[in-house]
Parts: sequence; C-alpha cells; structure tokens
Amino acid sequence: MALFRRAVLVVVAATILAPLVAGVAAAQTGYVNGIVRDRSGEGVEDALVVAFSAPWQRREETTTNGAGRFSFVGLQAGQWLFLAQRAGYSPVQAFAPVRASGLGPRVVLVMEIDPLSAPTPSTGRLANVHADDLHTLIDAADALFDLGNYDRAIDAYEAVLERAPPLTSLNLQIGHAYREKEEPERALEAYRSVPPDTPAGAEATAAIEELLAAGGSR
Repeated sequence: MALFRRAVLVVVAATILAPLVAGVAAAQTGYVNGIVRDRSGEGVEDALVVAFSAPWQRREETTTNGAGRFSFVGLQAGQWLFLAQRAGYSPVQAFAPVRASGLGPRVVLVMEIDPLSAPTPSTGRLANVHADDLHTLIDAADALFDLGNYDRAIDAYEAVLERAPPLTSLNLQIGHAYREKEEPERALEAYRSVPPDTPAGAEATAAIEELLAAGGSR
C-alpha cells in the first residue's frame, strides 16, 4: 500500500512539474541566425560572436563558419546585444529582439578592416608589412608633428603611405602639417586625398571648407 501511494505521488508530481518544465523550455527556444561580413560583402570566417541579454545577465558565444554565418539556439525572449570580434577588424555590435519561440531576426554585422592590427598579408599592397612597424613609424611621425618639425613629419607620413597605401587617413595629418606651414594649396591637395566615406573624411571635409572660407586656393 505504501508503495502504491509513493507511485501515485510520483505520478502527481510529474503531472504538476511537466507544464512548468515545458514552460521554461518554451521560454528558451528563441532562435537567431546571422552573418558577419566585411565591407565588400564577403563573409568573415572564424569571427567570435558574443550575445549579451539585457540587462546583461546572460552571455552566449559562437564563431562564424566559412561563409561568415552564425546562429544561437535557446536564447530567452528579450533584447540582446550581438558583438562580433576578429583580429584584423574593428569590433562591431548590434541590438536585436529575440522572440520566445520560432525564428528570430537575422542579424547582419559588417566589420571594418583595421589596417594597423590586420594580420601581415603575403600578397597585395600590404604584403610583408608588419602592424608593429607601422605603429612605430606613425608614432615617430606624430612626434615630429608635435615638435613642430612639419617638413620631417610630412616625409615620415609619406614614407608610411608608400609602405601601406590603404592608410589614406594619414593624408589628414599631412594636410594639417602643410596648413601649419601656411601652404594652403598643398594642404587642400592632401585633404582631398582622404576618402570622404572614412572616419577621417568628415574632418578633412571640414578642414577644406575652413581653408576655402579663409581664402585658400580652390
């Protein structure tokens, strides 16, 4: 009789707990997929993607496959922050809502190449150029600029550009140096060499407008 009562209690407990367990599981069946790309649209392989739940009580992570794709299964419903990191790229992040069940939003993260921390390539315009060497050269050029030795600073920046042509933002510093030397035409030429769609582009555009407003050459 005692054995029968124990069996009944087990059945009753299982009956009560089953909906609760199912409810918890349902609350964690959110599914999110996404892709990490570079500016050219190519998938970034082996990028670390970390998901943080608001208010940052949970953390999940995964890596992208050969096509740059990733996915998370079992995320709780709510707002999540997705952060992508990989050597040679600047970190990028995006928020996305996760539903309690079913397919969630597709997260697209576009990474910018960081030339100063990129792995040393064996081909192309940055072949065999080491990031540490570039940092040292740029620091030396900045020091010359800060000392007011603008001619040598310009030579130093141009030497870096010869080794690493993609570092077009250095033209901004070259323009500043020519401006300090009161050579507006050469300053404008340097500023205009900065691509407008880069972080340095906005500063270069503002410098151009200031020079033209001050009567600099067009």
